[in-house]
Amino acid sequence: MTAKKQGDSSVPHGDNAQLEHLLEQRHEIAEELHNSTSRAQAETALAELTSIDEADQMALLKALAKQQDPDAADVLLAINELTPNKAIRKEARRGLIQLAGAKIYPSWTPEPETGPAVAVTNPPRFWKGFVTETREEGELEIVLCWEQGFEYSEARLMAFMLDFWEEGVQNFTTEVGSKRHIDARLGNTKVRYSKSVGREIRIIDCTLAEGRRLIQEALSINTWREKRPSKEYRHNLPTVQQLVLNASDLDEDSGKTFINPDLDPDEIVGNFIGAWTLGDFGLCFDLLASDSPLSEGLSRDEWVDLRRKWADEAHPARYEPHFLRERERSQQSLWLPSSVLSDRVATQREIEIGWSLELTDTPLSGTMPEMPMGTAVYKETGRRWFWTSYTLVHEEDAWRIQRMKDEGANAQSLPIAELQQRLQTIDDRIREIMEAHKPTEPGVEQYYEEIIWRTIQALHYDDALLVKLPLDRTIYDDAYSRARGLQLSERAIVYLEGIIQHFPKDHDIGNILQHLGVSQAGLSGQYKQDNMDELSEHFFELALESLRKSIVVNNAALAHIILAELFMTNNREEEAVAELQLAQSLTSDRDEEAQIEADLASIAMGHQNYDEAIARFKRVAEINPNYNGVWLNIGLAYRRQEKYDEAETYYQRAVEAQPNDFVAYAELGTLYIVKKQLDKALEIVEQGLRYHPNSAHLHALLAAIYSENGDRRRAQSELAEAERINPDLEVVQAMREMLHTKRK
Repeated sequence: MTAKKQGDSSVPHGDNAQLEHLLEQRHEIAEELHNSTSRAQAETALAELTSIDEADQMALLKALAKQQDPDAADVLLAINELTPNKAIRKEARRGLIQLAGAKIYPSWTPEPETGPAVAVTNPPRFWKGFVTETREEGELEIVLCWEQGFEYSEARLMAFMLDFWEEGVQNFTTEVGSKRHIDARLGNTKVRYSKSVGREIRIIDCTLAEGRRLIQEALSINTWREKRPSKEYRHNLPTVQQLVLNASDLDEDSGKTFINPDLDPDEIVGNFIGAWTLGDFGLCFDLLASDSPLSEGLSRDEWVDLRRKWADEAHPARYEPHFLRERERSQQSLWLPSSVLSDRVATQREIEIGWSLELTDTPLSGTMPEMPMGTAVYKETGRRWFWTSYTLVHEEDAWRIQRMKDEGANAQSLPIAELQQRLQTIDDRIREIMEAHKPTEPGVEQYYEEIIWRTIQALHYDDALLVKLPLDRTIYDDAYSRARGLQLSERAIVYLEGIIQHFPKDHDIGNILQHLGVSQAGLSGQYKQDNMDELSEHFFELALESLRKSIVVNNAALAHIILAELFMTNNREEEAVAELQLAQSLTSDRDEEAQIEADLASIAMGHQNYDEAIARFKRVAEINPNYNGVWLNIGLAYRRQEKYDEAETYYQRAVEAQPNDFVAYAELGTLYIVKKQLDKALEIVEQGLRYHPNSAHLHALLAAIYSENGDRRRAQSELAEAERINPDLEVVQAMREMLHTKRK
């Protein structure tokens, strides 16, 4: 059964009020049917429906057939099975067929009729089961089947969708039919599941004992998270208890974990940390090697229970992985035969990860060996930054975690000279990469990733130096610069607050407060994107406070500009204009003047004051012709005024000034399409694609041009390429709809 849904409740005959009442009662009646254990009890559940006259029953059946939920189907099936009136049974059957056309089927199964035994009806016995080998994803699907009936020609299927993060028993279905029918359903289920996730899923056999173990673990999630299992499961609980939870004829439980055995070592570590932060501690235990000291010699249930208690107090949230890589193998100081080295490499791997997590302090954190030390902590959010490494061994043809090292804590035990040398080595390597490789060369991504993980390692070394040298301002500056370069706003704030705390009288404290306000504003924006409005507003207010403090210390134009732009992001234009006017009165710096004019122009654009916006953007161009986007914005303002010739002139200047900006090509191409100058549109969009071959926007525009020219084949080809790159882009979806409409 499902939750009550809206349907067509119109009743064509009889006492409308009474029939409306009976129609609304279908959910309670269906629940009584599921709880019934005999046909007599099922007939009692229907008594209120079957006691009304035949015409009203017919009207009710027609209304039930229009309800889009399985509860209506259950009631129709019960009436079809149990009522003695042939006409009523036929109408109920029609209703079932109508609902089946909408893919809505009954989930209740009537009890068989009692009477003289003409054949032996066999009780259910376990037949077979299978499970998706996806336990590492925090969920899996189990299907269990029993054979029953005369000569075991029938079968019952139960399917469970289990979620080990939050929902426990997330979904449940059951069905009874011939064994041939159930076999066909099993085949369809396997195909459907693989298609739904978009990849091949391994589906393996499982015993009843193994299935029960997984279901019981999911139910423990329901208990821990205080969430009820799915409604369908609850309605069928007596049957589940009889055949699964209280079954006595269990076969062997091999202890399979149902984790994909083909996971690489880095995937094992990533899944271990991810599951640990999300509360899937059963998976974490299963990813440990059998002799791992991290298991502490505890049983699986004991290990999981301790960590659930920790999670209830620590409230882990907002996990962020920063890098994940295989460790570089250090040179062996002792000579070993090459065969020994080869075996060691084949059976042991080292993976390191930099990650962070929001946590609340709790004494239980110190009781878990896998809990690392945070080398930096942002008290406002409770976020901690960790650096850990893991040794993995091959065990039963799969990688498992044997031991862990807290690299962040180890760094803090190094002497100052060693930490400084390691930082120098990192800086030398990053400089070497920057000098040897260009951003546009093939394969540059691996060097970009190397810069990231080396920079994050450097941050942990900086943290260690700050423990030993808390009054060395240069370390804070170095750490802040690295965090800002990686756009790690929270971590940047940690170092800025450290400077403010330890060096409140420094000559540049006003600038530090400015940087703090900018970082807090960036964090506010991140929370806004994540729809966490309360936190977004909190950090917005913190940013305002920091910027106002910076103005008190140093009443600089730049602080007013930053404050104005912060107001602009929250649609507080009047306050933004006031701050920009103050900034104008405080500066003679040409770059700052250009920024002020650009911000005022943007506000004018938002209010559709296009003449003012054009005048201000032109003033920006006079001050700095290379100001980012200035020519494009002038063209955009003219286009919104439908002054297409002027817009074309400035779009062309934008293309000349910034040939690597695809937006200029897109805007100019769109303008040419509007002006019906398709040859020019084709030329400029193709020019843009030479610079940006992976621009879904430009490929969609090219499809539009070909479509306007009547070349449907090329239009379809370009649209297919745009959809391959980014099918969710608005212009791509619009182009798809346009071509579809033209085809029709």
